[in-house]
Amino acid sequence: AMVSLALVRAEDAPKRCRIEAATFNQDEWPERNEGPGFLGIGAAAERREASTSGRSRAERLILLDDDADAAVGSVIISESAHPPRGAPRGTVNCVLNSLVVAPEMRGGGRGKALAVLATRWAMEHMNAGVVTAWCLKPLLGLYVDACGFEYEPPARVGFDDDDGGDVCCRAWADRWHAPPT
Repeated sequence: AMVSLALVRAEDAPKRCRIEAATFNQDEWPERNEGPGFLGIGAAAERREASTSGRSRAERLILLDDDADAAVGSVIISESAHPPRGAPRGTVNCVLNSLVVAPEMRGGGRGKALAVLATRWAMEHMNAGVVTAWCLKPLLGLYVDACGFEYEPPARVGFDDDDGGDVCCRAWADRWHAPPT
């Protein structure tokens, strides 16, 4: 019943929704101070600057519930300078960062919808050949089972997956099948 969900650039979201996204992002990770970026101020200039300087792009996106005119979640998709091992030369690797669903909207598959829509966005709008998510181990099921990502074991021998650190999952554009949201 979530047909009304839409993923849009922060600056294209209604002002109230930008403020909501800025607030729940800031509440979730105060130390990152990424909340203000969701207000959408200066985003177009920042995008132009990235395209001319060769610096990697970052897109701040807000998941909207059009029926309720409310921000459901947000994500930052960043171009990575590091292609995954085994990727063809020139493969664009986009990373899903700071993916969060508003606390009062958690449950009901909205995190899955956000991750799937963000992955599709990266492939369609940022030419991603692969989309990478680093997540805590308990979230592995979300990305792998629900969102169709592939778990990538650590490259380093002796690296212990159970050290509480993040694990890596990837969606490869040429073989990812978007599950229904």
